[in-house]
Amino acid sequence: MTDLSHDIRSIDPRMVTAPVNRDGLRWHLPFEAPMRLFGFPWFEVDHVLNRLPLARPAEVTQFPNGVKTMVSAQNCGAYSLSSNTAGGQVRFRTDSARFAVDVEEYDMFPFDHFADTGSMGLDIYLKDGDRWVALGATRRDPAQASFSTEIAGGIRREMRDVIVNLPTYAGIRKLFIGLEETAHVEPPTPFTAEEPVVWYGTSITQGGCTTRPGLAASNILSRLLDREVVNQGYSGSGKGEPEIAEMLAQIPNPAVYLLDYTWNVGVEELRATLPTFLNILRAKHPTVPILLVAPTPGRGALEIVPDKTHEEKTDYLRQTCQKRCADGDLRIFFFDAYHESCGEDFWEGYVDGCHLNDLGFYRLAHAIAPVVKALL
Repeated sequence: MTDLSHDIRSIDPRMVTAPVNRDGLRWHLPFEAPMRLFGFPWFEVDHVLNRLPLARPAEVTQFPNGVKTMVSAQNCGAYSLSSNTAGGQVRFRTDSARFAVDVEEYDMFPFDHFADTGSMGLDIYLKDGDRWVALGATRRDPAQASFSTEIAGGIRREMRDVIVNLPTYAGIRKLFIGLEETAHVEPPTPFTAEEPVVWYGTSITQGGCTTRPGLAASNILSRLLDREVVNQGYSGSGKGEPEIAEMLAQIPNPAVYLLDYTWNVGVEELRATLPTFLNILRAKHPTVPILLVAPTPGRGALEIVPDKTHEEKTDYLRQTCQKRCADGDLRIFFFDAYHESCGEDFWEGYVDGCHLNDLGFYRLAHAIAPVVKALL
């Protein structure tokens, strides 16, 4: 029988998580100047790290099997998951040689196929010339909601832009960022443009199952485009509800909408929801580009009975784009994620035949970035 009593930390010192040394650190709130918070369009109103507004309708419209059904907003998964800080970023400039965080989380979701560093962790990127360099991710006891840890130290002292990426599948009740007491802290270098990209979708959009949040597709896209990307991915719960469309239409000055929720709905649900969703966005933003994103592949040809619904959904999105363009909406576009982002060995980009690993996210973000850039 295998002995599971050994602690790897007694064998490999690099597996040890050391407590943060608070000496010489000053702690900063992420929403106070000169730091800037991104990914939470309603923060100035609600003052919480939530991806949807706290003011919500009592009921939400859903279409299981294409049949209209009213459900309590409390039972709407998108609202339940909106406390998860997926795509949230704290940006600033500093010459600190040390970086630490003091965090209290809630609404945490542990998984059996998803690293805690990705679902409940934070990570840090520094700008080094023209490239963003990852320093590492938080390490902690996943059973504890509160933790303090030093992510990186011994960095060469010079002023650089910094991104702290927030957890994909956890909420944050408290966050302090620790920098050296003697460090200078300045506002971040402004984005190329302030108008955000809004990416609405599924667990894949939310970030499942990356090993750290900076490798979620929305955060990769943000670095590639040098823009804010508002992550509106809801695990199993972005279902094209019109009430959610109304909220997304409230986001000021969107640069482009990516609609990527087909994994969460059946073919009939997609047909029942997409026209209304598009009409709601168009009523508020008649000229903003909308990109319809076809589903990434599942197990595909390896299945005994291949699932044809991906093809049906892809065909419907393509036809919708063509019809609306013919009717005069020339700012709607189609992106075939199946054929354009995953590669011939698409299975190498998956954890479980659906959710992406880091390679899958890298491929998706780098494939979609030039398409979005052209629309911008």
